[in-house]
Amino acid sequence: MRKRLLTTSPFLTGLKLLAILPPVGIGWLIYLSRWQWLALLKHPRQFSRHDPLLGFIVLLMGITTLNLNHRDYRSVILSVLMLFVLGNLWLLCRESTQSIAWHEIRKFIIQFGLYITISGFAFHWLNQLLTLPTWLKFMLGDLLWGYAANQNRLFGSAYNPNDACCLLLIALGLLLTQLSHESAHPFTRWPLMNWFFVGLLCVGIYQTKSRTGLIIMIIILIMTTYQLCRHHRILVTTILTTGSLVVWHVFPRSASTITALQSRLTIWHNSFTVFKQAPYLGVTYFGFARRYLQLTGTYVPHAHDILLMLLASFGILGGAGFIYLVLSSGWHLTKYWYQYRTPNLRYFMMTLPIILAYGLTDFVLSSMQVLIIILLIIACWHHEQQLRPIIGPRQYQSPLI
Repeated sequence: MRKRLLTTSPFLTGLKLLAILPPVGIGWLIYLSRWQWLALLKHPRQFSRHDPLLGFIVLLMGITTLNLNHRDYRSVILSVLMLFVLGNLWLLCRESTQSIAWHEIRKFIIQFGLYITISGFAFHWLNQLLTLPTWLKFMLGDLLWGYAANQNRLFGSAYNPNDACCLLLIALGLLLTQLSHESAHPFTRWPLMNWFFVGLLCVGIYQTKSRTGLIIMIIILIMTTYQLCRHHRILVTTILTTGSLVVWHVFPRSASTITALQSRLTIWHNSFTVFKQAPYLGVTYFGFARRYLQLTGTYVPHAHDILLMLLASFGILGGAGFIYLVLSSGWHLTKYWYQYRTPNLRYFMMTLPIILAYGLTDFVLSSMQVLIIILLIIACWHHEQQLRPIIGPRQYQSPLI
């Protein structure tokens, strides 16, 4: 128990650095996870519980290793190394959630989202006054990755506006779930301040100018409004219908929506073609960009869709494994909700679909910041499932961890 407490503080420090100084935070968390694979080998019974995500990562490593026959050694080695680090990070997150309360993790993710919004405006203001050194912008996360057209979009310390939007949506989903149901651990003690933070997160999502993010945000807000105004749903429906007529006029980058959609469809089509060229073993994660460049003459780092990216990188088995994970998680969420109605399940039923929905239009897992936060949320869901009741379903009350 004491060992767990000693490892909790460095892990929380790593999470804070992940938001404020991303490269340092990523490096620190990778360093903390360095011996997780050894612990797995030394104590296999300790990790013998049902863990489909770990099995999925091992499966991807095996598929990638088989690509050595194709003589693309550099892509294979880099991809295996990336998956090895991913497996260690997953085991670290899974171990850390045994000793860190869920409400602490929720609070951190919401604070992370607020920091992205505030720092985004602050960095934009600073960049107008002075030219920050490139190394400092990189350390702060204020170094744009992507096209030059993205530079007027908010991304704070997340390097990329789409990655920032995903993190903001997760934070918004957690905060709205907490506000729409009674909680023993509110984000702040002042209700109006909580709603102010909701507004701030919404402004941040809008300023990222992500069309997908804004649509998901509107859906989340509508769902929460119906939950809070159960007795006034006709009035709410009328207001929302009227408001929807105004949305298009303020929708970000609406003039380029058709062009962006055509571009995305082209990327998806070409990514599927890459998959068809190597349907069984894929082209490896780091081999995707090179194969896409050979096919089209255009550099695209990923498929902008999580399923297509897995299919192209790891073949049929990689795609099938991902579909199994999604269906299995959805089935277990539904099963646990109908049987036990634990308070924590509301958060997972909100955030996990958000992650999946956003991943269908952009491969945000290419960002280590987003990846670590998603691993942390899945680890908390994994921990919740381990609290299996011994008594009857309706008598079971899970602690609000």
